[in-house]
Amino acid sequence: MKQILLILLFVVVVLKSDEYQIGSGIKIPKLNIYVGGYITADYIQRRDDYNRLRIDDIALITYGNYKRFSYLSEFEIKDAYFKEWGKKKSEETNTHLKIERLYFDYVYSDKLEFRFGKFSTPAGYWNLTPIGALRDSASNPYLAYILYPRYSTGLQVSYEDHLNSGLAYTMMIQNNDDLDDRYNNILIKQHSVAGVEHVGEDISVKANIGYFQTKSTTKFYYFLLSAQYDQPKYQLTAEYGARNKSVPYSLYVQGVYHIASKHDIIGRFENYKIDEGAYRNEKIGVLGYTYRPISPITYKAEYQLRSYTNESQLKLSFSILF
Repeated sequence: MKQILLILLFVVVVLKSDEYQIGSGIKIPKLNIYVGGYITADYIQRRDDYNRLRIDDIALITYGNYKRFSYLSEFEIKDAYFKEWGKKKSEETNTHLKIERLYFDYVYSDKLEFRFGKFSTPAGYWNLTPIGALRDSASNPYLAYILYPRYSTGLQVSYEDHLNSGLAYTMMIQNNDDLDDRYNNILIKQHSVAGVEHVGEDISVKANIGYFQTKSTTKFYYFLLSAQYDQPKYQLTAEYGARNKSVPYSLYVQGVYHIASKHDIIGRFENYKIDEGAYRNEKIGVLGYTYRPISPITYKAEYQLRSYTNESQLKLSFSILF
């Protein structure tokens, strides 16, 4: 509990700083280093009389740069407070600080960049926005959890030639344990993924193929196809992928419509199948609303209509990036 109180005290100090601009962190004097973070809380009410209230994330972020080098660290307390009632009753407080991301970048040229450390796996579009406060919807599609490890600890090389060919290439290699495997959806000891993307004026498309080996030495191969279409009033994102042995298919299509300044309507359709363990073949429809009074503060509400009807639910969330 002391860790939570210290982080919350830090937030109060930051918000009261005269030089502080919300969402960008506070600058450490005489150093090109910023310190910030975010807090996310949510509530769900399910049709089968299950209710949950939690402080989902309390995160501390530092970042900075020097010439061609830059770094980012993100330490997080996951499920800092968790309470269930109705069908299931429990209450927990968690103070374990985990390493979500910790990486260094080196910009070799306008086209070539290197990254090493622990970072978001460079697959698709959804996984490249790991902070919930910056996402449009209150929930994540299942594809983001079941297809590939969300985080990798290794070396990433990126090459972009947007001005001439509009193409970008990415290669990531991991041949070691996770920097902190308490914070990952899949426990791995090897992982590699390659990707190619074409960036157009309105639409971008990407293809990824990957391989990973779990700590139990099971080997998996996966692929992911992604597309994103941007217009001033709306955005469409679609991803489709599969993994050998366990996920024959997983897909989602999400649309965001900017109905007015600060107000968005979100719709998403998902369909996935899991063959191993707890078998599931599910379709999910999501209708949501997002309000941003200022960009670093977000209120979200959504209803998820699921083919496992007893799990259909209302979800409300609040997040602030400081």
